[in-house]
Amino acid sequence: MDYTWIKKKHELKSYLAGLNDRKNCVIALDIEAETNLHAYGEKLCLVQVYDGAARVLIDPLEIDTPTLKSFFESRGILKIVYDGSSDSSLLKNAYNIEFKSLLDLRPAVELLDFKKQDLHSVIAAELGVTLKSKEKYQQHNWNRRPFDKDAIAYALNDVIYLFQLKDTLFKKLYEANLLDVYTLKNLQVQNRDYTRDPAEKYLRMKGYHALARDEKAVFKEIFDVREKYAEMCDMPAYNVISREDLLDIAKGQKQLDAIRFPNRLTPDFIRRLIAELKSVVK
Repeated sequence: MDYTWIKKKHELKSYLAGLNDRKNCVIALDIEAETNLHAYGEKLCLVQVYDGAARVLIDPLEIDTPTLKSFFESRGILKIVYDGSSDSSLLKNAYNIEFKSLLDLRPAVELLDFKKQDLHSVIAAELGVTLKSKEKYQQHNWNRRPFDKDAIAYALNDVIYLFQLKDTLFKKLYEANLLDVYTLKNLQVQNRDYTRDPAEKYLRMKGYHALARDEKAVFKEIFDVREKYAEMCDMPAYNVISREDLLDIAKGQKQLDAIRFPNRLTPDFIRRLIAELKSVVK
C-alpha cells in the first residue's frame, strides 16, 4: 500500500499548503494513541490521513505540539472522522488541542439505527469491504517504531473508505429526512466540552464509590502516590499497583508489604514507593 510518511513539521506544513493549492480542503482522518496500556498517561502516536488521492501517515512523536495544534484546530480543513469523541477527549486533555471542523459519521450510523455500529462492520455492510479484525490491534503498541506493514495497512484502512462511506450514509440520511437532525448531532459532538479534571481521576475508579467516607480519603491519597510513581517509571498505573490492591489497602484488608510489584521495578524504587504509601496510610 503506497503512502507518504510525514515526520517533520516542515513536511506537514508543506503537505497542508499543497492541499490548499489544490483547493482540497476535505480529508479523512483518524488517530492511534497510547492510553495507559503500555506506558503512563495518554499520548498521540499516529495520525492517518486520506485526502481522496494520497494516503498519509503523520508521526506526532516527531512534530511539535504547536504545529499539530494548528493542524487539528484548522477551521479551513473539513475532517471526516468516525466516532471522534474519544479522539477529541485525548487531544484536549493531553495536548490542550481543540479538534475542529469535524464531520463525524458515527451520529449518522446511530440515526440510521445500524445493528452493528463499529467502523469495520459499517464498512462491510455499506461498501461490501471486509477488513481485517480489529482485535489484533486493540492492544497494539503504537508508540513503537518501526511499524510493520500489517499495522500500517490497518491504520490506513480506517481512513481510505471514509469518503465513500460518507456519500453512502448521507444518501440514506437524505432519503430518511434525517439530514437536519444529523447536522445538529454532528455539531453537538464537536462542541462538547471534553475537558476532564485530572484531580478527579480517582473518582472514575470502579469500586471507589462503595467505600466508606474515611476509606475514600485514604484511597485518594494512595491513588495519588501510585500516579506519581507510575509516571516516574513510565508504566501504566495499574501495572504498578492494581486497582484491587488499592481498594484493599484503603479498606485495611491488605498490608503494604504484601503487594506484588512488577519485576522491572528496582528494589530501591519499591522501597521508596512503600515508604511513601506508609506515610499516608495511618
